[in-house]
Amino acid sequence: MNHRIFFLLMAMAAVTTLTAQNAFNGIDDSRLADGKTFKSWEQTAQYSRVFYVDQQHPAADDTNDGTEERPLKTVNAAAQRLKAGEKVIIKQGVYREQVVPQQGGTSPRDMIAYEAAPGHSVILCGSVVLSPTDFEKSQGWYFPPTNGLRPNVWQISLKPEWFQGYNPFAMTNILHDLTWLDYKRAKMTSHFKRRGMLFIDGQPVPQVMTPKELGEGPDLAFWIEHNGQRLHLRLPEGRQPSNYMLEATNCEQVFAPSAYGLGYIKIKGITFRHAGNGFPVPQRGMVSTNRGHHWIVEDCTIEWANSIGMDMGNTQWNAEFQPIQGNHIVRRNTIRHCGISGFQCYLAKHMLVEDNMLEDIGWQDAEHAFESAGIKFHHAENCLIRRNVFRQIKYAPGLWLDNMSNKNCRVACNLFHDITTARGAIYIEVSRNNCSVDHNIIYKTRCQWWLSGEYGAGGSGFYTDGSDSIRFTNNLVIDAENTGYGAYLNAERIIGMRGGTTCDHQVRRNIFVDCNKHCIEFPNTRQHSDENIFVNPKPGYIKLGNPTPPLKLDVEAANKLYGWDGHSQVWNKLQYSFDDNSLTLNITINDDLPLQAGPFALKCGNNHLNVDPRQK
Repeated sequence: MNHRIFFLLMAMAAVTTLTAQNAFNGIDDSRLADGKTFKSWEQTAQYSRVFYVDQQHPAADDTNDGTEERPLKTVNAAAQRLKAGEKVIIKQGVYREQVVPQQGGTSPRDMIAYEAAPGHSVILCGSVVLSPTDFEKSQGWYFPPTNGLRPNVWQISLKPEWFQGYNPFAMTNILHDLTWLDYKRAKMTSHFKRRGMLFIDGQPVPQVMTPKELGEGPDLAFWIEHNGQRLHLRLPEGRQPSNYMLEATNCEQVFAPSAYGLGYIKIKGITFRHAGNGFPVPQRGMVSTNRGHHWIVEDCTIEWANSIGMDMGNTQWNAEFQPIQGNHIVRRNTIRHCGISGFQCYLAKHMLVEDNMLEDIGWQDAEHAFESAGIKFHHAENCLIRRNVFRQIKYAPGLWLDNMSNKNCRVACNLFHDITTARGAIYIEVSRNNCSVDHNIIYKTRCQWWLSGEYGAGGSGFYTDGSDSIRFTNNLVIDAENTGYGAYLNAERIIGMRGGTTCDHQVRRNIFVDCNKHCIEFPNTRQHSDENIFVNPKPGYIKLGNPTPPLKLDVEAANKLYGWDGHSQVWNKLQYSFDDNSLTLNITINDDLPLQAGPFALKCGNNHLNVDPRQK
């Protein structure tokens, strides 16, 4: 290669690297919706004793004293001993066990901590390894042949000793509380599948519901007999169980106290994997506080939950309230591959959720059971949700705040990317009071199906349902199949003593790019919109639902009729591209913006932006 060309390419690469500035730098995300700084209870904890767990140590035994020289063998053995002001350090290994903490801490300084040793890979796993010698060729069932050949199906009897009174292969997914399940419109197939999950070489095997489906289906699938005691596995022709590493979930939860309301527990650096839990409600995650308070979960990975990755609230509607609610800190975690939801909290009080990655959530396709979401909170109050990445979420919103869930909450500096939902990337339902949704990027939302005939929320960037007093400011919405910002009145939905009014929403200083249906959709005139930039809008990009007939307006008509968008602009001088792997956004503009809007400043020319908001 010509040396001049080589050095020129290197220089261009360096410039590109240097100009990939973090888009969220300089934004003050420390405040709640009321403008006051979020006050954390966290302090530096003091630990009077440290236990060690090291399953690979030759002297490891659960009768040991737990020193580094005489470590315990299981994490649960430590969980039975730990008292306030003590912690356990866990060394390298895959620990196939359920951890049931017996005590909590007593204050921010006297916490109980469960921590992976620095640099060690610690995996708590809710599954057993299946031995190939326990398999035999399936007998007694007719599997339809494929191309004249009998399918290659093997069977294994599930051993009772694998399960501690809970066999997920014997239980269906369907939620225990059926109050809100809409049988007529919901897709029910996933609800009636079994909770148990089977993994081959770390990847889930699809479940079918009949021997006929197993014979006709893919080369890799399993079917469980009605009593949950025998499993049939179809493999590709010529393959056998000894060709694979097979794991089957054997528990509902991996880390969860048995007592309600334990507080001041910290979990750090641990991977939690495999749980055969059922659909909410109740909310019972792979990791669970069991109605506890003041937990810190940081630098963990939570993956492959059949339903919910983590729950931190009161679990269900009829549970007695605990004396203290919420006050949890959830930071720098990766929560992924969860069938219904990554993280749920009923009664979410004073929560700090920051710098997390939530991905591949909702694959059970049960969105019409009304609990699927990357994160779903009920009754959220004084919560700060900042600098998180929600991506590759299907059959679920990214963030769902439900039922009086916007009392002084702020959603700021998050990235929502590649979300397919019957609602919006952000969805706020029947909530009132003060809420700020600001400085977020919402890129590529798609519609699974329209939620109902009355209104179509699916595939929207942001959508509210029967909610009031939300400030949607300084956001960037790009490539929404439906509406950028939408609001539905829902006057008949009674919460407390009244129905929804959908009033006092503020939509200001946002950039809406390539919104396929509308940029803004208001149900009535009791709103305000201004200083927005509409890029490549469709005709009628500002919709007003009431008074009837619905009006489809542009900025001039909206300003003339209702005084909205007097300073908003339509603009077409913007091109963009997005890199899924590096989370970088390229925005090219060939002129200065007509006004200052969106979550960050854009310069004329090429803007190469790192839009991963997480602080490493």
